[in-house]
Formats: sequence, structure tokens, C-alpha cells
Amino acid sequence: MTLRITGARVAIAMILTLVACAGGCKPQRPETNQNFIQEGTEALDKGEWARAYDAFSKAIEADANNANAYYGRAAASSAQAEEHYQLAQAAATNGDQEKGMNEVAKADSFFEKSTQDCDAALKVDPGYSDAYYLKGVAAQYQGRWNDGIEAFTECVKLAPKNAQAYHRRGEIYDNIGDYVNSTVDFKKASELGYADESSSKESTPDDFSDLKYDVDKSETTDAN
Repeated sequence: MTLRITGARVAIAMILTLVACAGGCKPQRPETNQNFIQEGTEALDKGEWARAYDAFSKAIEADANNANAYYGRAAASSAQAEEHYQLAQAAATNGDQEKGMNEVAKADSFFEKSTQDCDAALKVDPGYSDAYYLKGVAAQYQGRWNDGIEAFTECVKLAPKNAQAYHRRGEIYDNIGDYVNSTVDFKKASELGYADESSSKESTPDDFSDLKYDVDKSETTDAN
């Protein structure tokens, strides 16, 4: 699954403010903070999720009001979560329930971090559409269908040309049996040029009931 990042990378050309530091310590120089953002962006492009997470964490330490830094760290966490969910699927296929459950737990932990950072980005910038997109991704993977629909809906309100958000919302509608809305969303995604080259539906699980996944944390029971 390809992680969507605005313009293929987090924006780094922005005015960075000095951080007020209590106790007389030195504030972070804005050019240094920009270096952290750039390092994190390059790490994301290379698939180096841990390095990206650390770089964006440093940017956040330097400027707690940097929405791009929160979003970049959320993207790194989301990518790690997706990888752990894919490992969980592989374990389930191989009948290794213990490994599968361990991978699901790791994935949930990373998705929780991602969602928290998306919320932090939205607190700084309520119009950050891609933060809603990543919140939707986390909800879709975890089977929290209503949360996913809500997040993708907010995303397309802010970014009405986001074809992938329409497609993912369509996947959720399709999964819960709302075929009218799923058809509308799939059509809209197609009109906007969505190309399903590596179908996210193939790599996004409906749920993890075969791993005795804790469905109390999801809405899979209601959906079925």
C-alpha cells in the first residue's frame, strides 16, 4: 500500500518561528528546525520510518506548533502500522496466531500514535486535510468504520479532489453493505483519476477475527 503524502512529501518551505524557552535556555534556530523537517521528509521518501519519526520528533520539540512536523511523524507511524498489519495477515495465513496477535498489537500502537499526531496537527491547523486522511486510514485498518467515514468525509470537504479519500470511503461503505454510497464514491474517485494499480482493498483487512482480534475496539460487529 502506498502512503499518501501531500505533493509526495511534507511541505518544508515555510516560515518557522523561534521557540520560547523557559529558564533562559537557547531557542531553537529556525533553520535548524527546517533541517529536521527536511531530514524527516527525505526519510519518508526512502521508507526509513524510524529515522523519519525521530527527525519529526526533534522538529516538534523545537516548535510545538508546527503542523507539518506532527503530520510527518503521523505518516511515519502510519507506515509502520501498515507494515505490522501486513505481517499479521501473513501470520494468519500461516496459522501462527500468536505472532499475528503480536503484530496486530504493534500495529494498533503505531496507529494510536499516528492518530494522536494527526489530532495535534489539526489543533494547530484545522484545515489540514491530509491529517484527516491518515486518521481515516487508521480507522479503516482497525475496522472502526464510522470513524473512517467521518475522517474521509472531512478530508474531501477540505480537499474535494482527493480521489484516494473517496475511494477509501467507498471501500468502507462497500464493506458495511452500503452499496449505494460505495458506488457513488468509487465513481467520484474514478472521475478524479483514481488508478487502483495496487488495490488498497487487497492489503486492507476487513477485520482480524481470525486472529481473535479484539472486536470490542472496532465496529465490525455492528457492521456485520
